[in-house]
Amino acid sequence: MAAPAAGRTGWYKGRVKAVPSGDSLVVTAMASNRPGPPPEKTITLASLIAPRLARRGGIDEPFAWESREFLRKLCIGKEVTFRVEYAVPSIGREFGSVYLGDKNVAILVVSQGWAKVREQGQQKGEASPILSELLRLEEQAKQQGVGRWSKVPGAAEASIRDLPPSAIGDPSNLDAMGLLAANKGKPMEGIVEQVRDGSTVRVYLLPDFQFVQVFIAGIQSPSMGRRAVADTVVETDLTSDDQNGDASAEPRAPLTSAQKLSASTAAAAEVSPDPFGPEAKHFTEVRCLNRDVRIVLEGVDKFSNLIGSVYYPE
Repeated sequence: MAAPAAGRTGWYKGRVKAVPSGDSLVVTAMASNRPGPPPEKTITLASLIAPRLARRGGIDEPFAWESREFLRKLCIGKEVTFRVEYAVPSIGREFGSVYLGDKNVAILVVSQGWAKVREQGQQKGEASPILSELLRLEEQAKQQGVGRWSKVPGAAEASIRDLPPSAIGDPSNLDAMGLLAANKGKPMEGIVEQVRDGSTVRVYLLPDFQFVQVFIAGIQSPSMGRRAVADTVVETDLTSDDQNGDASAEPRAPLTSAQKLSASTAAAAEVSPDPFGPEAKHFTEVRCLNRDVRIVLEGVDKFSNLIGSVYYPE
């Protein structure tokens, strides 16, 4: 199936900046005439429901991490063509079709068993334009026992991550000095889950999923200020023509608790970003966010914040 041409009936080209879950992507515009970082949009794959990652104090649904990882490895940093098929204003989410080259991403996800298919929203038109094909592929994946439909005894239980306190809402539980002492100067594998500003990242250290904030050694980027509510991604306004809502759609925060662990004692008073703060953050995001990285720890400050170097793939 050929990918639609950008510019035709609401189709846009963009680059995948983040993959918050197994059924959603954050896409930035390929070009923008306005100053500052390009606009971006969070797209949930139409008619799909992926298992949910753990939120603060909770646990993963079975296969949630594998589902997110499949979509992350498939799409992160890649150029895609996408269109919003329908929107649900009550939960502030937009659902659409995404093509990676000539491949429909929803077909790839469902055929590998990493999401289930929602048949229809409450309002007419709230379904993927290829719903019947997705349902056929879902049935095929179930019969084959792939992905979340695995028939291996204990596979569902084994897929739930055993998360340390730092990953589910208790960063104070992290022994930063002990972590540094055990690993100083050694490359550690990780995945960047959040970019706080151009010189500060929050990372899952693998394989134990310790969730740490790392100040990049030797630099300090402009501050992003403070906001009353801290989010990883801000959706902006690549416009689209199809809009209709479904109050029955499940409200699901697309960000994990680890991703939301910013300075979560959110300041009541907002402080504006420094000049070029958003640009510096975007610079780091497009290179590191949701990427596999190597972290080399070099020190700890008096507030037990880790300081280190971050190596990202080209």
